[in-house]
Amino acid sequence: MKKFVLILLSLLTCSVILLADNDRLSKDIKELPVESREFLSTYFSHTKVSHIKIETNRFRNKSYEVLLTNGTEIEFDKSGKWTEINGHRKSIPMGVIPEKIREYVQVNYPGQEITAIEREGYETSVKLKTD
Repeated sequence: MKKFVLILLSLLTCSVILLADNDRLSKDIKELPVESREFLSTYFSHTKVSHIKIETNRFRNKSYEVLLTNGTEIEFDKSGKWTEINGHRKSIPMGVIPEKIREYVQVNYPGQEITAIEREGYETSVKLKTD
């Protein structure tokens, strides 16, 4: 019985190790998917990349968190599409915001700046400078 429990614990430990998330940091922008690199050069060419956190989940799918030197954080999915942009109280480029959301904010919150945006499935949410 003790051997059985020991073997079971060993198998459980090995499976947890194999399935554990694997994160690493990089400064090499070439590790990002092409779409992410193009996005950064289009909308954030004036700001350098501080570092990139590359996350690999248990299914070996990657996601990327990019921190820019001005404090802006951008998250990309495995294909390189942005999922979240957080300017931390600084406005984000209007070109990344879908037109309908831009128009809605301009009409309903005139003069307000969008400081964060997040896409999840078919939903998009924004955060204004005034919270």
